Amino acid sequence: MNDRRDRLGHLLREHALVRESVRLSSGRRSSYYFDARQVLLDPEGAALAGALMWDLLRPAAPRAVGGLTLGADPLVCAVSAAAWSEDVRVTGFFVRKEAKKHGLQQWIEGPFIEEGTPVAVVDDVLTSGGSLVAAVEKARQAGGVVVAAAIVIDRGEGGREAAQQALGDAPLHALYTAEELLQAGRAPA
Repeated sequence: MNDRRDRLGHLLREHALVRESVRLSSGRRSSYYFDARQVLLDPEGAALAGALMWDLLRPAAPRAVGGLTLGADPLVCAVSAAAWSEDVRVTGFFVRKEAKKHGLQQWIEGPFIEEGTPVAVVDDVLTSGGSLVAAVEKARQAGGVVVAAAIVIDRGEGGREAAQQALGDAPLHALYTAEELLQAGRAPA
């Protein structure tokens, strides 16, 4: 696992880390940004992230994995594929940012929901926790039982606390902290 984790960390630092002033989805300003989709939409990054997240989520035995579109989309597919590589069927679902205006007017797209289905919620970057909390709430409203959550990068800006409150007893896993990715590769002072 360490080789895969090291490789994914390297890819995130090299291809997803942008060191410039940006406004985050939380509205705050930051001197750096992780555009994780630059790595998660690449086949190597997707395979690594999917396998690593599945390793973390497997003990909770989810039967579906999902998250708020667009940040979670590549992860949903990657985790589902990683589970399937072990002959475990974990379907994917996407939580819309607003209900569909026509048809069934659903918040959730995908084959998952039967009342009581154990689900895991995923996201790429955790800042304030808003996206993860919204996904947890919508999965529960649709009948899912949220058994775990996983994120690629925890920015360490209060999102973990908000997400953990929404998750209750379900565990929240992070592959990396922003601090560890920002510090890796720097020469000691």
